[in-house]
Amino acid sequence: MTEEQTLTGKLVESFADVIHDVDRTIGENKDYGAGIGPHDENDQVDALIEEVRRQDNLPGDVSTAKSDPSGVTYPGTQSADLVIEAPELTEYCEAKLFRFIKANGNPSPRGYSKVFSPYQSHSPRSFIHDVDKLAAADIRAAKTLLGIYYRPIKGAGSHITGQAIAKKFVSDVEQWTEHEISLDTVVPFSGLQHDVHQRGAILAWKLDDQPERFF
Repeated sequence: MTEEQTLTGKLVESFADVIHDVDRTIGENKDYGAGIGPHDENDQVDALIEEVRRQDNLPGDVSTAKSDPSGVTYPGTQSADLVIEAPELTEYCEAKLFRFIKANGNPSPRGYSKVFSPYQSHSPRSFIHDVDKLAAADIRAAKTLLGIYYRPIKGAGSHITGQAIAKKFVSDVEQWTEHEISLDTVVPFSGLQHDVHQRGAILAWKLDDQPERFF
């Protein structure tokens, strides 16, 4: 992690502490199997936050796009995925699932492009474009990013650790955008109950060019 860990980085550590609890209690997602892994991005993030809140380990007040849409909006009719507020510090955060394999073990046709495509600017916007969006946002608060990475069990990508995928995203942002991000926190997890989505890491970055906090 960096010398000054972000609130998002602290939240990532708390997520890793509770992910096994959430994995046991979240239930099945339709026909995709038990555990947290098959659920969509918003449901995963909200379930993790609710469990961290229940265990009284949040780094501040947290709003999400699912639980409090008005709490994550900012000028220009845009919104973040998370807003974390602590005394004298607020962070606007974009989040994304790094899930490249479907629950049946087959490659996800869009899973990789949703993260790394420099051309996918809508429907849905890739995480690369989320960096552009967040960097351009007219908000006087810290700007961060969060990823939940499910590392394949076999085949392509099975050797890629959370640290490696997090560094690749840093490199791709630098290559494909005008912005730079720094890796903040990487916390691996393993032993989840789903046959495919059973290991990985929770990741946090911060935008290097942060806005001035005051006009």
